[in-house]
Amino acid sequence: MCAARAVAPRNIPRLPVLGWNSFKGPRDSDVPSVLDARELVYTQSGRAAIALALRLLGIGHGEKVLVPTYHCPTMIVPIVAAGAEPVFYPLDVSGSPSMEFLEQHSGSGVRAILVAHYFGISQPMLRLRRLCDDAGIALIEDCAHALFGTADGRSVGSWGDFAIASLTKFLPVPEGGCLVSNIRSLSELTLQRRSVIDEVRASVDAVEIGVQHNRFPGLNHPLKALFRVKGALRRKLSSGRGSEPQPSGSMRRNGSPQTLEPAEPARAVRWIARHAARSTIVSRRKQNYVRLAELLYKIPGLRVLHENLPENTVPYVLSVLVDDPDVKYHRLRLRGIPIYRWDEVWWSTPTLPGDVGLTWARQVFQLGCHQDLSLDDLEAMASEIRQVFHI
Repeated sequence: MCAARAVAPRNIPRLPVLGWNSFKGPRDSDVPSVLDARELVYTQSGRAAIALALRLLGIGHGEKVLVPTYHCPTMIVPIVAAGAEPVFYPLDVSGSPSMEFLEQHSGSGVRAILVAHYFGISQPMLRLRRLCDDAGIALIEDCAHALFGTADGRSVGSWGDFAIASLTKFLPVPEGGCLVSNIRSLSELTLQRRSVIDEVRASVDAVEIGVQHNRFPGLNHPLKALFRVKGALRRKLSSGRGSEPQPSGSMRRNGSPQTLEPAEPARAVRWIARHAARSTIVSRRKQNYVRLAELLYKIPGLRVLHENLPENTVPYVLSVLVDDPDVKYHRLRLRGIPIYRWDEVWWSTPTLPGDVGLTWARQVFQLGCHQDLSLDDLEAMASEIRQVFHI
C-alpha cells in the first residue's frame, strides 16, 4: 500500500450555511416537521432538551432509562447528570430497538426509554408506544437526526411523551435544539434568556460562516473585509493577554453547546427556525442523498445502509458501512469531507447478542447531504472518497 499523499482540505460546508437562499421558497413543506408539534420550547441544544424532558418526568437518582448501544455520548450525559442509570438495549440491522429485549427489561425501576431515528430514517413506533403504555414508562423520541418525516403514518416526534430535536443539523444556525410534545404541557418550563452579547454573537457567527461560503451575493466582498478586521482585532487582543481566546461555548458551529442549563437559544436562531424555507430543505436533501448514493455505488469496501430513501423521509446524512474504517475516516476528515462517526461510546456500553450498535460505532460513516451542498460539492466528496478507498 502506497503512502497517503498530502492534500489541501476542501472548503465544503459541514452543516447548513446561512445565506439569501435559506429563505428562498415556500416556508411550508408537504413533509411534517417536529417543529409543528402542539407544544414546543426552543433550547440551546438537543442535549439540553433531553435534560429538560427528564426533569419534567421527575427522573432522578437510582431510576433507570433505557438507551441504545449506538449513540453519541451527549445522549447519555443528561441521564447521568440527573442521577439516573442508563440501561443499554441492542439494535437490529435496521437500527430498530430489539423489542424482545425491551419487553424483558422494561420492568422494575425503568422510568423511560430514549429511541432515536438514526440518519433521518424513521423507526417503527406503534409497537414501541404500546409497550411503553403497557409498562408504564415514558417514551422520549430522539429526533436529532429527523427534523422532518413520518413514522407509522404520524409525524416524527408525535409518538413520544416528549421529543427532542437538533436545529443545527437541518437549519443554518450556530446553536439550538427543541423540546416538543403532543401529549404533555410544556407551559411550566421557564428558560433563561440570553445576554445581549450572546445574542449578537449568534447573529454574527451565522452570517460570518455564510460569508466564508459566499452565500450573500452583493455583500460577500464588504463583509469579508469587515470580518478580516474583526479577526485582526481579536488576534491583537489575544496576543496582549498572552493566549488565544477560546470560542464561545454557546456559539460553536460544529457542536452543541456544552451545557445542560435551561437557557433559550438566541432570538436569531428562533427567527431562522420559523422563517427558513422548509420546502427547499426537504427537496434539496432528498436530491443530494439520491445523487451521493449514486456516486458511491459499487465502491469496494463501502455499502450504503439505505439505498432507497423511504417515502416521507428527509435525511440528515447518507450513512455508509465501511470496511477498515479507522484509517479511512481520518484521511477523509483531513480532506475536508463533511463526515461524522459516533466512535466515542459511553464507557459502560455492553456487548449484547445480535446487536449492531458497537459495529456501527466504528464502521458507519455519516456523510453530509444537507441542502447547502451543491452538485459540485457532492462530486468532490465522491472523488475524495474514491481516492481514499483505492489508496
